[in-house]
Amino acid sequence: MTKGGSFQKTITKAINYSGTALHSGKEVSIKCLPAKADRGIVFRRVDLPGSPEIKADPLNVVSTRRCTSIGLSTNEEARVHTIEHIMSALWAMGVDNAIIEIDNAETPVGDGSALPFIDLIKQATIRELAVPRMSWQIEEPVSVKKGDMYMVALPYDGFKISYTLHYDHPVIGSQFREFDMGRDSFIDDFAPARTFGFEREIETLHRRGLALGGSLENAVLIGEEGTVNPLRFSDEFARHKVLDVVGDMALNGYIRGHIISVKSGHYLHVELAKEIKKRFVIEEEVEVSNDVY
Repeated sequence: MTKGGSFQKTITKAINYSGTALHSGKEVSIKCLPAKADRGIVFRRVDLPGSPEIKADPLNVVSTRRCTSIGLSTNEEARVHTIEHIMSALWAMGVDNAIIEIDNAETPVGDGSALPFIDLIKQATIRELAVPRMSWQIEEPVSVKKGDMYMVALPYDGFKISYTLHYDHPVIGSQFREFDMGRDSFIDDFAPARTFGFEREIETLHRRGLALGGSLENAVLIGEEGTVNPLRFSDEFARHKVLDVVGDMALNGYIRGHIISVKSGHYLHVELAKEIKKRFVIEEEVEVSNDVY
C-alpha cells in the first residue's frame, strides 16, 4: 500500500444523465452525488424498496455475461449491470468517492464509450478531500487463465495495461494496444473507444435478452467485410478492451502494477481483480486496522 502524496476526491455537486441501457433496451436515469472520503463508488437502486446500496467491489460481482454486474447476496433484485464504462470514467477523472443513484437495473450506454460519463463528471467538477488516497501496489505476480485467454499483474512503478486482442474475423484479426498512466491520455485516446458487436450475432443476442438497446449510435457494428458505421480509431476494438480492463480494475480503486491481458473479457478481468483484492488489498486493510488499535 502507498499513499503517494495524493488525496481522495469526489464531485462537487449532483449531476444527472438519462439514456437507453445497452442490453435491456430500457430507459434509465442516473444521478451522481458527492460522497465522503473512504465511501468508494456506491450504486443506489432508488427504484427498489429501501433503495439498496451496492458498492463497486470485485467481491460484489454477480455476473460477467457480456458486461460486469454487481449485486447483493442478500437481495436478488439488487443488481446493477454494465458498470464498466462509468467506472473507467470515474477512475480517469480521479473520483474515489461517489453515490450513483439509478432507477433501473442497468446503466445507460451513452454512445458506447466512457466519454459521455467523463463529460458528465467534468460538469460536476472535482473536489479534493482531506484524506490520503490509498494505492494498492502489486508486489508479486498474480495471474488468471481460462483456455487460451490469460491475464497477469506484475509489479510496476505506475499503472500500465498491455492488451492483445485476437478474433478469427477479417475485420478485427489481431490488435495490440498499450496504456501507461504516466505517459498516455486515457481521456483522449481510450475513453472515446466504443463497444462493438458482430452483425451475425444480433439475432442470437436478442433471443438471449442481450443487446436489445444496441444501435449504430452506441456501438460499432461489424459486418463480414467491414464495419457498418465508421471507426473512431483504426484499432478502436483494442482500445475499448483497454477501457474495459480499466473499468474492471477500478473495482479495487487505484492499483499500481502492469496488467498484461491476452484475449481477456470481463470474466477474467474480475477474476484478476478478486485475486488482487485477496492478495494485496484485504491484507493491507487488516494491517491498517491492527495499527489503529
